[in-house]
Amino acid sequence: MDATIMLLHEKGAGQLTMADVAQEAGLTRGAIQYHFENPKSLLVASIEEIANRLSRHLDADELTGLPLEERINRIVDDYWQGFRGFNYTAFIEIAVRGRQDPAFEEAITTTLEELEKQRAVVWQAVFADTGRSREEIRSWRDMLLITLRGLALTNMIAGKNEKVSLQIDQFKAMFTRYLTEA
Repeated sequence: MDATIMLLHEKGAGQLTMADVAQEAGLTRGAIQYHFENPKSLLVASIEEIANRLSRHLDADELTGLPLEERINRIVDDYWQGFRGFNYTAFIEIAVRGRQDPAFEEAITTTLEELEKQRAVVWQAVFADTGRSREEIRSWRDMLLITLRGLALTNMIAGKNEKVSLQIDQFKAMFTRYLTEA
């Protein structure tokens, strides 16, 4: 699956072929076709793998033992690692390709809904001691995701890593201030 994700990053979903994936993985095209009947099934499996990688990052038990500011720093930094990497670029490539295909879009949506449920449970556990409602915690998570997605797209479009540390630090400070003020 790593080979597919790297190829998606390098070539884009529109140019990806089963032969490319087989060559990159050091397998025959027949071996790839045995596991994936067509490029679409390979891309759906890639989305599932990317979602699994992103959901493994946060450990609620580990984070809840940390001071609030450190929890926020670790979570934001961990999310940013995911958004600025190859996995997110590959995800965007797949999502753009899938928006014209209802069945493909449904597979992507289902996978992402499960990831979002897992993330919501972690966030609720990590910030349960702040006295904020579930809706408030979810809203801040949504704002973080929107912010980081925008920064990641900015980096993709610019073709280089823009300096975003100031924006990320500002978000951390705002979130910390919000959670610590009555």
